[in-house]
Amino acid sequence: MLNRSSRQVIFFAAWIVVAIPTARCVAQIATAGDTSVALTQEMKVLDSALLARARYTLERWGTTFHSFALYVPDTARSSQVMEIGLPHAVDSELPSAYRDTLRSALRVRQLREPDARAIGIMTDSIDGPIEDAVDGADGPDVARKAITELEDRSGRCRRIERDYHFASEPKGDWGLGTVVYSPPRITRCQPTGYWPTYPPSEIPVTRSRPHLAAPIVRPLDISSLGVMFTVVGDMHGKLTVFDDSIVVAVDSLAATRQLPHDTRRVRLDSIRVGVGVGDDKSWSPVDDSKALKVGRLLPPSGRIVRRRLRFVLPHQRREEDSESWIVVTFHLTVGQRGQADYRTDATTYAHSVKGVLAEMSSVPK
Repeated sequence: MLNRSSRQVIFFAAWIVVAIPTARCVAQIATAGDTSVALTQEMKVLDSALLARARYTLERWGTTFHSFALYVPDTARSSQVMEIGLPHAVDSELPSAYRDTLRSALRVRQLREPDARAIGIMTDSIDGPIEDAVDGADGPDVARKAITELEDRSGRCRRIERDYHFASEPKGDWGLGTVVYSPPRITRCQPTGYWPTYPPSEIPVTRSRPHLAAPIVRPLDISSLGVMFTVVGDMHGKLTVFDDSIVVAVDSLAATRQLPHDTRRVRLDSIRVGVGVGDDKSWSPVDDSKALKVGRLLPPSGRIVRRRLRFVLPHQRREEDSESWIVVTFHLTVGQRGQADYRTDATTYAHSVKGVLAEMSSVPK
């Protein structure tokens, strides 16, 4: 969760729920005689997406990842990814604790919404404290392993282990090296059993998602100019909300470096747009768009402007949308490599007012 009053906010992706929705099945059927280690097509989709997401996180921050999962709509639409925080703190020197925590959280989720046909969890396992595995190819040469668990509703379970390391060349988009995975080692595993079983008389009734009578189209103005962040932003454009996505068409989007006495080196790496959820004290963006890469230094009093942009956010319509808002996230690298204040994972934010996604909104037109 992100504290809105912070001068500069640091964000780490924690986990992403992985699910493939289908018709509402009500019972888990164990697969008899499952002696194969082959992956189903659904497992292959999840595994590929998890690898890509882990690679992005590792190469973007040069550090480690906890766990990821993917939600793939069972339609012709593109994949949708959600990022959700861990329910409680976990000892970072025990990677297996992340798996246990995520298994528990996903089991609870399936009690509420048993809509998944396959679930995947990927966690990092390093030889030593996670805090030591930093700075990508420039960091210490520790043994690293990506561990994936894939399970489907029929009871099939597969465990995939891949050693990985950072190669110094090519440096990749973020300059921290390129992740190289070893060939996968696939074994069967004991199913966690995420899906509840119900007698016919106790089948849960699932509420259908809310639908819009027509797409919401309204002006969108966003600003954090009055906030004491190192970098602030403002955006002007148009918002179009559909049942399964949000399109933000930007006329102008600016990032401005303020606080002239802050002499640190600041680089604007990328910009993305998401949906804000939470309350007045803490919040986080979800259903983010793809990142717009910038990669430019932002000196004190400097300003970077982009015009005529289009961000697409996969977003399923929810009851909570009446209290949600749009967030612009500026990803920064602060300081220089080797300095004590060097950070590759800094973020600052600008956001709209609440209720901008509501069908009947009191937001000024």
